[in-house]
Amino acid sequence: MRALWFIIQREIVSNVLTSRFMIGFIVCLLSTAVAVFVQVDDYEKRLAGYNTAVREAEVEAREWKLYSKIKPKAHRKPNPLGIFNVGTENFGANTVTVELGKPIFELSFPIWQAPTQKRGSDNPFLAMFLTVDVVFVFKIVLSALAILFAYNTISGEREDGTLKLVLSNAIPRDTIVLGKYLGGMLSLFPIVLMSLIVALIIALSSRVTAFDGNDIAHVVLIFAVSLLYVSTWYLLGLLLSIWTKTAATTLILSMFIWVILTSVHSNAVAFAVDKFPPYKSNPESAALRPAFEVWDQFKKERDAYIKQRGYSKLTDPITWEPETRHTGTGKGSASGGYYLIESYSVTNVTKADTSIFQEMLGYQEQLRVEYANKAEEILNKPGEERERNAKFADMLSRISFADTYDFAVGTITGTDRQNYNDFIQNARAYKREIVEYLKDKEAFSSRAWFSDDKGAAELTDLPVFEHRRLSLAESLSRASVDILILLVWNIVLFMTAYVSFLRYDMS
Repeated sequence: MRALWFIIQREIVSNVLTSRFMIGFIVCLLSTAVAVFVQVDDYEKRLAGYNTAVREAEVEAREWKLYSKIKPKAHRKPNPLGIFNVGTENFGANTVTVELGKPIFELSFPIWQAPTQKRGSDNPFLAMFLTVDVVFVFKIVLSALAILFAYNTISGEREDGTLKLVLSNAIPRDTIVLGKYLGGMLSLFPIVLMSLIVALIIALSSRVTAFDGNDIAHVVLIFAVSLLYVSTWYLLGLLLSIWTKTAATTLILSMFIWVILTSVHSNAVAFAVDKFPPYKSNPESAALRPAFEVWDQFKKERDAYIKQRGYSKLTDPITWEPETRHTGTGKGSASGGYYLIESYSVTNVTKADTSIFQEMLGYQEQLRVEYANKAEEILNKPGEERERNAKFADMLSRISFADTYDFAVGTITGTDRQNYNDFIQNARAYKREIVEYLKDKEAFSSRAWFSDDKGAAELTDLPVFEHRRLSLAESLSRASVDILILLVWNIVLFMTAYVSFLRYDMS
């Protein structure tokens, strides 16, 4: 134990008393501070946009008088942990408008009156700049710093003759490997800790950020995973230092691998999967025509019911005047619509017996919801196919320590792609909740569906959308695979370095 502590102390002193430690410390601290300032400002803007959107939706809701006019909105609240890892916070929709006759879906090309809307700037330069966050700094700067601390641990001491001197003191080789690893990690520990503390202090200094206990627990978990990530790179540098004869060779080889794993690998995987997707799919626009066919089926079934009931030739004062039009310029076209708008009215509603009209609506509107769900399944297939290819790309990307770390922290902060997909799925679930709410109120066949002459729709208990964030246990469970991958890499690299040093030849 005494020999181990001697090696640890020696390693710490040799790292801390060097210019690379101070330069690395300052660079990491300043980079983190700048990144957090930028992300806090962006978070404040996104939160202001969210609050404005919620207030506007509340004002709009107070104007609803008919059940047929309700258009509740599902808003995605900005995640304060996005300050540390922006992830998908600036990606995709912030608001989903729920309409009974409109499917909830996303396509990569713009569609007129799409159910999903994005708030904020679409400036590509600004979006690129906003991707620089704490995790990005850790991913790049800390990994490079770990390499710089580790590259001369063995090969450097071999060159200057100190390694032979240490081995001549009968210190076990396993103690040397363990001591150098622990000494190196203890040297890097204060840099990671102080950078994260500075990031947290700057984040908390904002007038709008409010971290609860769950958020702080997530930050602690980010710190632990960051240490595991740094450890992976340090062990890689230590291993290469054992395998090579000179420190210069170790550094060149280490930096080459660093560039490949932090920058080249993920981009190469994304490009390859985009050009040669494992799951082939039809163009997204091809899904529009089958979706229109679903609406044609709806009209046929609806019209058949009306004819069967003998209501196809209604006359005054009960006149049903459906007006049907496509929402775009061409059926199935990319710029065209994807659902049918129908308006209808009862002439002289105050004098008419509207029971027949209410019966038709009670049948028709529930049928419309069912067919909207069928169209939604069709329109969601392109997105599901994209997601399958994206997951395949993620699987290949996990070869890189850097990408695995990125996935792990994105999952912990709740800013990964899965959490965004959860928001869209929750919006669809919210639509089903609205439908059940209307069914319970028998709103489809209610007079208040189309007229407020005998009382407006009762909407005081209309369900409100809530986008729930994950607890620490749920986040840890989702990130467990990526954390396990980093842990396995640590074990494999340490054991390989350990065995390699036991066989190390000083000649």
